[in-house]
Amino acid sequence: MRRRGFSLIEMLVVVGIISLLVALLLPAVMSAREASRRTHCLNNLHQLGVAFHAYHAQYDQLPPVYVMVRNTEGPSQLPRFLGVAGGYDDLNFHSYAEFLLPFTEYAVLYEEIDFSQPSFAPVDLGPIGLPNYTADNQSVIDTPIPLYLCPSAPREENPHEITWNDLSIPIVHKSGGNDYGPSSGVSDPLKSLAIPQATRLAEGALSNNHLDLSLGDVIDGQSTTALMWEIAGRPELRKGRKRAGSVVNGGGWSEVLNAENWFDGHTESGVPCAVNCTNAQESGVYSFHADGVHLLLCDGSARMLHENLSLDVFVGLVTFQGETIVPDF
Repeated sequence: MRRRGFSLIEMLVVVGIISLLVALLLPAVMSAREASRRTHCLNNLHQLGVAFHAYHAQYDQLPPVYVMVRNTEGPSQLPRFLGVAGGYDDLNFHSYAEFLLPFTEYAVLYEEIDFSQPSFAPVDLGPIGLPNYTADNQSVIDTPIPLYLCPSAPREENPHEITWNDLSIPIVHKSGGNDYGPSSGVSDPLKSLAIPQATRLAEGALSNNHLDLSLGDVIDGQSTTALMWEIAGRPELRKGRKRAGSVVNGGGWSEVLNAENWFDGHTESGVPCAVNCTNAQESGVYSFHADGVHLLLCDGSARMLHENLSLDVFVGLVTFQGETIVPDF
């Protein structure tokens, strides 16, 4: 009797055809998945825009990017660049990311925060002359919040551990991740591209130099002034499209150094670059998208910004009182 079946050559041909089809379809599938992640990432910023405007409608101002008091009348334990002036030290830090929670679906987390003590409490600051804070805010801020995460950004751990070294003693705590950051302003060398504003600094709309900014104060136009930027992938440091093998702060949604983003456009090569060059602290904006980065504008709209955008246009988007007309971007 003659047995029916496939020969070895026929099997190899079939396997080869299937492999070819998979090779052809896989890029399309991966592209479709990234398109979905990209849309989700953009929608997060749009939802944050809704929250900012809801906060503004209730309080007639944007939320302060963070609150903290530093002593200016005597020896201070706090860094001079952090906090508002006062007659005492108070490390009772809280940020915009917390203030927006009641206007999102995560309002229940807001109710669990003790705002009379720092967001990263419990922490004993007696060794530097500050109180021993005992509230359990840590159990709230180490909660991963999808609204603050871009699905395109890889993240090995969430929450992640943070060490804040700006005081005379290190403060170690955990925070849920954040792939976005406020638009605080620009510093050297990018500041040379900014038109002098009402202050000596080239400020953004979310700067701690003004705690009660109204959208009416954005004289450069709400549709051409940035409010938030995508600064993804932290705490893992990225340079170009490669891992740099070290840790960078600013990647937590209730982290002190997430609330400070004074962009200098710095790169190690010495060529100024502000978009998709690095996610290092206060250097520029960064995403894992192929050709650009997302931003949230003061009018509440969110859009993609091409990574080849000129530096002067980038600075124009950051500053809110430069009295400049930003061209179509």
